[in-house]
Amino acid sequence: MPRTPRTPRPAAGAELAAVADLLWQLEADTAAEPRPRLSAPLIVRTAVALADTEGLEAVSMQRVAAELGCTAMALYRHVPGKDQLVAAMSDVAAGHPPAAGGVDWRAEVEAWVEALWGRYLRHPWMLRTPTRSAPVGPGELAWFEAVLTLLQRAGVERGQLIPLATFVSSAVRDLARVATELDPAGAAAYGQVLAERLDPTRFPTLCALAGEEGLDEDEDGDVTPIVRHGLRYLLDGIEARVASGRTRAPSESPARSPQATSSKGRTTS
Repeated sequence: MPRTPRTPRPAAGAELAAVADLLWQLEADTAAEPRPRLSAPLIVRTAVALADTEGLEAVSMQRVAAELGCTAMALYRHVPGKDQLVAAMSDVAAGHPPAAGGVDWRAEVEAWVEALWGRYLRHPWMLRTPTRSAPVGPGELAWFEAVLTLLQRAGVERGQLIPLATFVSSAVRDLARVATELDPAGAAAYGQVLAERLDPTRFPTLCALAGEEGLDEDEDGDVTPIVRHGLRYLLDGIEARVASGRTRAPSESPARSPQATSSKGRTTS
C-alpha cells in the first residue's frame, strides 16, 4: 500500500519528548511517598474518573480543578495542558498487561487480546483519544512489550515483530471503538436493509452470504466474535509460517526497540 504523505509539525519531536517526560515522571511520582495534596498522579486519577463517568468531552483543566477544589492555574504547575493530561490519562488507564506464564504463547496472545479488549470497554473514552505517535509511556509500552515477547516466543522473525504487534493492537483498538459505537437496533436491521437493495450482479458475494453471521437481521451488533475469529486466523498463519521454516527462531536476534519505529501505530490502552 502507498504511504500516506505526512508533513512533520514544527517542534513535534520536542512535544513528544515533553509528553514522554511527563508520563515517566508520573510513574515515579505515583510510587513516591508521601504525596503532596495536589500532584500529577492525583490530577490524572481525577481526570480518569471523570472520563469514566461522563466521557472524554467532560474533561477540561477547569473541570478537573473544580473536582479537586482548586484553580485551573494550580493544575498547570503539575500538568502542562489538556493534551498532556489526556496522554497521561490513557497511559494510567492502560494498567498492566496479563502476566506471561511462559508455556503456551498462543493462549497468552489470546489472553492479552481479551485483557486489552476488556480494558477498552471499561474505559471507552480511551478509544476517542488521538494517536500522535507510537507508545512512549510506561503503561502502554508494557502492553507493547508483552505482545512483542509473546510473538518472539512464537518464532516470529525480528523484522516482523513490531509490524505484527502494531497490527494486533491496532485491530483490537479499532474493533473496540466499533463495538462501543454500534447501534444494536441498526445491527439487527442490517441484513434486511441490504436484502432490499443489493443487486446480485453487482454484489454477488454479499448476496451469497445473506443470512450469514454479520449480515443476519438477527445480529445484535456484538463484535467480540469477529475479534476472536480474526485472531485465530492470524495465529494459525504465524504457526504455519514458523512451521514451514520461513521465519527465524526467536533466539537469533532481538526485537527492534519502539524508539526506532516512531512512525508506527499506537498500542493501547
